[in-house]
Amino acid sequence: MINVSWQQHVLRDYSICKQKNVIIRLDLNLPVANGIIEDTSRLDAVTGFLTQMSFAGARMILISHFGEKGESLQIIANELMKRLSFVHFSPSTNLSDIQTTLQTIPYGEALLLENIRCWQGETENLPSFARSLSMLGDIYINDAFSVSHRDHASVTGIPRYILSYLGPTCERELVHLSKALNPPLPTLLVIGGAKISTKLPLINRYLDQGVHVFVGGAMVHAILKARGIHIGNSLYDKDVAIPEDIIYHPNIITPVDVVLDTGETVPVKEVPDGRTIVDCGKETLTLLDVEIERAHTVIMNGPLGLYEQGWLHGTEHVLSQMGTRPRSITYIGGGDTVTAAHKIGALKKIGFVSLGGGAMLDYLASGTLPGIDAVTKSH
Repeated sequence: MINVSWQQHVLRDYSICKQKNVIIRLDLNLPVANGIIEDTSRLDAVTGFLTQMSFAGARMILISHFGEKGESLQIIANELMKRLSFVHFSPSTNLSDIQTTLQTIPYGEALLLENIRCWQGETENLPSFARSLSMLGDIYINDAFSVSHRDHASVTGIPRYILSYLGPTCERELVHLSKALNPPLPTLLVIGGAKISTKLPLINRYLDQGVHVFVGGAMVHAILKARGIHIGNSLYDKDVAIPEDIIYHPNIITPVDVVLDTGETVPVKEVPDGRTIVDCGKETLTLLDVEIERAHTVIMNGPLGLYEQGWLHGTEHVLSQMGTRPRSITYIGGGDTVTAAHKIGALKKIGFVSLGGGAMLDYLASGTLPGIDAVTKSH
């Protein structure tokens, strides 16, 4: 059910945070390669908010994850502390140590905790851990839309115990994405990535609204296989039985030609044994150009080829076309998609760039997220 009450739970009056301990859930899970932060978008999005909270006189406890369990937030902390002199970092994962350190932090300053996924009980959402975390603060603010689809202690657990709000990053995402829940026709959804099983609710919802849905990336291989089309050695989602009304739906668009791992382009029904589909072909992209041209709204999430292996052309072509449609309403989300748009200089030409990948898709599929519901039920 679509959550329409979230607007009542956005923090508006920062003065209520004066001389309060305020837990703020952020998403500082930035891409890092060889010790260098490659994209600071999520950091850029929260520095203004944290500065406002500092001026308001809040003592902030900042929580984020980074990578998988065991990876330290130190490199992200260094960048944040360089930007904001009032931020401190604690490498400890002992709550008693954190409580002691907090006593030394003046109001108006912030303590960034170590990667929350290093703490036992976070991903399991153990009530005892969530309650212990909540005891660090008087108020909780979720400003991490991109992890609000996770049922984790720092996302859905803490709001059970203390007064909770949504922050400005969450508000920005919800304001824009709520307009895409029931977009005016004609609308085109371009969806890529690996697993189709997790995307079926989204695809179903948009098909029911009359939206045209182009399926690309590895997820389309499952549809092709279900249609009896040979896909060679291409990977496909084996964990799902795709309903026939999706497989043969008239508004489902799939590639008519594909690029193989040899670099050769062939009709989609002529993939030879031993070869792998790696991208969309030229005729498919021409077909997509026509769809983008006619669409009032275009939504894209996920790469159309094996992006991580360097097959970029299909993804970058569609993003470029989206950037040339000033009269269309355009949305993109997902790490690889946003990175590709940045690379080709299309980022500023897109109407709305979501910081959420999976969260964006889950929100568009259901109209809410566990992290949003947790806050709206906390008052």
